[in-house]
Amino acid sequence: MTVISTLITRTGTVHATDSLLTSLRDGQREPLEWRQTKIVPVRPWRGAMSFWGLAKMDDSWSTLEWLRNQATSAGLSRSPEAFAREIAANLQTALSRLKFQQITDAGIGIHFSAYEWIAERWVPELFLISNWGDTSYTSLRATGVRVSRETYSTVSGQGGNPETTNDEERLAVGAALQSGTWIRYNNGDPRLYNAAANTFQDMVIELARRGILRNIDDINTVRSLATRPVEIVSALQRDFCIPGRRVVGGRIHDLAIAPTGIYSSMSGDDT
Repeated sequence: MTVISTLITRTGTVHATDSLLTSLRDGQREPLEWRQTKIVPVRPWRGAMSFWGLAKMDDSWSTLEWLRNQATSAGLSRSPEAFAREIAANLQTALSRLKFQQITDAGIGIHFSAYEWIAERWVPELFLISNWGDTSYTSLRATGVRVSRETYSTVSGQGGNPETTNDEERLAVGAALQSGTWIRYNNGDPRLYNAAANTFQDMVIELARRGILRNIDDINTVRSLATRPVEIVSALQRDFCIPGRRVVGGRIHDLAIAPTGIYSSMSGDDT
């Protein structure tokens, strides 16, 4: 597994992930990779994709390389949503051609963030592309890979149908962000991540209350807000997991995208 985090603010969108890849053998997790990224820029839509779950199968499959290949055709899509749906369809086809020992070995999820031009302004969206049944990651969705829009249901708290949207909902997301709302998504190990992120966020709010918090609209501040909980979960598993059970670790990667389309990264993922 892994931990991925996507944080959306009025300043920009930041993806953060660990880099550990493991294989399961005789009940033990063997590390395969400690440094490689799990983030792919999607420049035509001022976006990026990060993933969790299925990452590699010998020489027959690499999720990172597959997503990189998909990203090269992003500019041919009519819209970010059209691209997200093409990714889902192509992924379902690709998975059907692979042979898995267990059905859950095919479990995969992707955060695809993008900016959409709505009423003369750039509004961010998070498309969740996944075949997991739920965040327990113990079963797959019977209908296969699904695409959902996440931001409006998050800011409104109303749920609704995340597969559709309209300009009014998109503008409501933009207004919530401009008012100072942070929209945070994570997958891979939400129980550990949320415990770390909620505590960390509370401490940041306390710094703001004391009047000593640095500029919250600095993209480097947003980057730290996204990456720090991933670092905490990684350090927790490094220090306290029994041998052969660690699934989060290695180099921490980040990629920030401003609404203007400017990319930046402390880990070199903007190249």
